[in-house]
Amino acid sequence: MLLVVAVALCTACSTLHPAPSPQGASGPGLQVFPVGQRSAAPQLHGTTITGDPLDLAHELGHGLVAINVWASWCGPCRQEMPMLARAARTSIRVVGIDERDHRSSARAFAASRGATYPTLSDPDGKLLARLSMLPQTGVPSTLFLDRRGRVAARVIGPIDSQVLERILRRLGASS
Repeated sequence: MLLVVAVALCTACSTLHPAPSPQGASGPGLQVFPVGQRSAAPQLHGTTITGDPLDLAHELGHGLVAINVWASWCGPCRQEMPMLARAARTSIRVVGIDERDHRSSARAFAASRGATYPTLSDPDGKLLARLSMLPQTGVPSTLFLDRRGRVAARVIGPIDSQVLERILRRLGASS
């Protein structure tokens, strides 16, 4: 029985939920919102996987921000996290939201992939529930906030470096 549950969780984490294909779509799972259709960033605050307090509002207004939802048990998260960690050191602020892990597991996972950006702990899914434009099951998923703190893009599913570059180019010109 335990094996069946683990397989179901891993299957859910690797499923790419297709996003709607409105104007501005640039590939499967990617949606870029026109400037006039962007909504304010969600209010998120809590405790990070390292035990520090974090309020997303303090991360806004300093450039583009990516909010990446991940879990240590998610295969695609294992692949995208090192790329996001490099991007966090060079081109964009990244804030993680770790879903349904023990903090020690999340810390070990992030450290093993070089991710030093702040990550909120979300053991019960309450933070993810505030992100209504993201799926409530299945990770990874990412919101991109423009320089004014508005939701400018989302990716439902894993991100690779080409998708990230495309998003940064589009948002750099339109923020």
